[in-house]
Amino acid sequence: MVVGLVVAIAAAIWFATRPSLSPRARILRAHSNTSPGEPQGNLGMPASAIDNQSPIINYEQAEKIKTQRFHIVRDGENLSAISLKYYGSANKWPKILDANRSVVKDPDKITPGTKLIIPD
Repeated sequence: MVVGLVVAIAAAIWFATRPSLSPRARILRAHSNTSPGEPQGNLGMPASAIDNQSPIINYEQAEKIKTQRFHIVRDGENLSAISLKYYGSANKWPKILDANRSVVKDPDKITPGTKLIIPD
């Protein structure tokens, strides 16, 4: 195991001391066909190489994860009271009912312990 560690350290030192192996050196070598009077751009490359030949990189942001709110029905609660708690209005109870059609059959009779989805 010690021999492997020594070999790995030696390889790392060898690569670190070889500037011709760095990614920047490879980029410069690829674009080294510059004219002496041509203006230099980023990384020492000619400005024309940067403007015309550089790839366009498009970074896209991942869609944010939407979290759902849940409510466990307690004894004595109804959809209007739950709506008032989450939306500030007792009149938005149909929104909760629509999101929970598979669980709630009768909006007047919801049993304690039922887990309801609270839509945004």
